[in-house]
Amino acid sequence: MYEDSIGNNVHILSRQLKREMDFKLTKYGITGVQSAMIGFIYEKSKEKDVFAKDIEKNFDIRRASIAGMLQNMEKNGLIKRETIDNDARLRRIVLTDKALEIRKEVRKNIRKVEKQAVEGLTKEEIRSYVELTKKMSTNLEKRRG
Repeated sequence: MYEDSIGNNVHILSRQLKREMDFKLTKYGITGVQSAMIGFIYEKSKEKDVFAKDIEKNFDIRRASIAGMLQNMEKNGLIKRETIDNDARLRRIVLTDKALEIRKEVRKNIRKVEKQAVEGLTKEEIRSYVELTKKMSTNLEKRRG
């Protein structure tokens, strides 16, 4: 019965993906979460300035945790935080050249891990999985709001 639990299976898969990515990313000195944040900042900064609140919302991580992660990434030369002209309290997050180089390698590793994870699945099964997990996430968000 417990093996059929949605929560348990999602948790196990999440841990396995995290462990695999963390293993592959150790040579770059970053974690899977940091690599995901780099990817998010990279993509979103094409459209607009990125702030800590954007990362907090996208990754569903508390403000205090985000602050610590960003401090660590800044200390390690992955990001810079710059004040914006119209509000000195706000600091946009900008990737450094070091982060941009690491991002290229990380993308290759992500593709390898995801390919390994979906081996033997059809495109329809993958699409269904993504669709179902998005619906479940939306259902849980409704309960909080």
